Amino acid sequence: MSISEKAIKLLGKEIQKLRKENPNTLLLDSGDIFQGTPYFNMYGGELELKLMSQIGYDACTMGNHDFDNGLDGFNKVLPNANFPFLCANYDFSNTILDGKTTPYTIIEKDGLKIGIIGIGIQLKGLVDKRQYKETIYLDPIEQANQYATQLKQVEKCNLVICLSHLGFEYSDNKLSDKQLAKGSKNIDLIIGGHTHTFLEEPLLINNLENQTVTINQVGWAGIFLG
Repeated sequence: MSISEKAIKLLGKEIQKLRKENPNTLLLDSGDIFQGTPYFNMYGGELELKLMSQIGYDACTMGNHDFDNGLDGFNKVLPNANFPFLCANYDFSNTILDGKTTPYTIIEKDGLKIGIIGIGIQLKGLVDKRQYKETIYLDPIEQANQYATQLKQVEKCNLVICLSHLGFEYSDNKLSDKQLAKGSKNIDLIIGGHTHTFLEEPLLINNLENQTVTINQVGWAGIFLG
């Protein structure tokens, strides 16, 4: 058995344990499911999506590495996922992924309505144009606020979570989770990816309405569960 297989089995057992302790647990991912492992190189992402489905993921957003096999490659393996891919700021209208993703989902747990949004990073300059083709990148903060407001005010969600693949923070002015939190409305929690940041504890930031937004990121590869 390989290290990767052992890690997957351990992750599954840990998640089962957490679900026994708290039946209302949500299992979410902030993107970059696919990367250059032998498994991905051989199966093109089919194995990852089947394992995530078996473990019982509730929702996921797309990271830049999820475009590694292009839109056609992603579309080919997508039927193996029994959970939604959330992409609020990627417009796939003129691509093969049109209608295959959704901006948000709503999950009910123990009488609470939880809205979940997905936000992705700027692909231009990071991903080869041939990989994402006619995908249109929309402003992450505008899109996040639009759907968060809809979830809170129209759908009457008790909690709104944003799955972000923007990255935690940067030395320059590049858009990050921290900037998203400061410019947000109606988002309660941001679960981040991309920068593989290990936070010892969640960070609290005030949004545009002086309400607290919680940001968390737990590294990469399931080393920690947050």
